Amino acid sequence: MEPPSTIVAHLAPDLDCIAAIWIFMRFGGAQDVTLRFVPAGATLDNLPADSDPSVVHVDTGHGRFDHHQRHVSTLSAAELVRRSIVSHDVALERMVRQVTIIDNGLPSERSGCDLGMLADSFNILYEDNPERVVELMLPALDAWYAHEVRQTHMAHAFAERIEFHTPWGRGIAVESPYGGSSMMAYRAGAVLSMYRHSGHGWMGIAAQARSNVDLRPLADKLAVIDANADWYLHPSHRLLLCGTAKAPAKRISRLSLRELIEVIELL
Repeated sequence: MEPPSTIVAHLAPDLDCIAAIWIFMRFGGAQDVTLRFVPAGATLDNLPADSDPSVVHVDTGHGRFDHHQRHVSTLSAAELVRRSIVSHDVALERMVRQVTIIDNGLPSERSGCDLGMLADSFNILYEDNPERVVELMLPALDAWYAHEVRQTHMAHAFAERIEFHTPWGRGIAVESPYGGSSMMAYRAGAVLSMYRHSGHGWMGIAAQARSNVDLRPLADKLAVIDANADWYLHPSHRLLLCGTAKAPAKRISRLSLRELIEVIELL
């Protein structure tokens, strides 16, 4: 569909309403759109919601992108917009699924980054300025989407994980442009989680907090065989790093992921 010139939303926009606007702006080419706000359920100038193709109503007006008249708990305004604009985007699907769960008041294991509460809070601060609420929420939705993209990539990388033996139990290693997820590894039964960031070359090894792992012997061994790399051993002795976003290594490890696994297996 052609990008709308005007998006109509309801006053005190909630997360679902704002997410629907965000999808139009970020994926539907509506960067220069004009936002208008009406009482919930109403339409702009009391005209039928879909009477003007350049004007789109979201989460209000009982039109194409309003789910309230359908009484289906798997629908939301954001989901209706997503289906219309974005054919396939796993990260966006994950994100909008949470928005839909929150909007329908369904139980969820995830908080939706607490953005529902954040939208409500902005509506308290800017009760008479819904456009300001949307403006403040857009970067938060950008950040949530970036998180979901990262999680999607990491899930794909985890599917290709390397499993290996360590002196303390099972180890799992992953290589990806986003590093790895120790939580994914621990849930799969690993004691030791290892990753290599394929973009920066950073490497990291982490052990479960309640394990008896002591990475000091490994750190001592790497100080000899990988002496030119900036390895850092955490005081807990359960975390060994060579470069992170917080502390980029000036000298990255020359070891591949499989070479580092061999070092651990020979401890």
